[in-house]
Amino acid sequence: MPYRDQATVDGWVREFLESNANTHTEVSVLDKDFTAGPDSGLVVVSLRNASTVTYIQPVISDGAPHWLVTFEARRESFDLDFAGVAQLAADLSLISRMCEHLQIKTDVALQMKAAGSAR
Repeated sequence: MPYRDQATVDGWVREFLESNANTHTEVSVLDKDFTAGPDSGLVVVSLRNASTVTYIQPVISDGAPHWLVTFEARRESFDLDFAGVAQLAADLSLISRMCEHLQIKTDVALQMKAAGSAR
């Protein structure tokens, strides 16, 4: 069972977004490195008021998959008023919750795979 192919991750992201109806950010699932398999499923999230490239990606650490959020470097600083900071905070909260959702889904998928292999 693939637990991190693009189609699976896209389904998990859609599930998350459907349960978070007030999502105002744009989310896309790309095929990381354009190869199917356990290293695919890069989730790109557009922040509403910051042009920072932000994505959630699976990495293997200590032999187990972990979802991490990457914020790419910016060339310029940016200023926000209180409303802009509130929007940014809401976007970051959404990213945090989505990352947690993807981790839970991955952990469950791996547990199911292990249980199937033990039979």
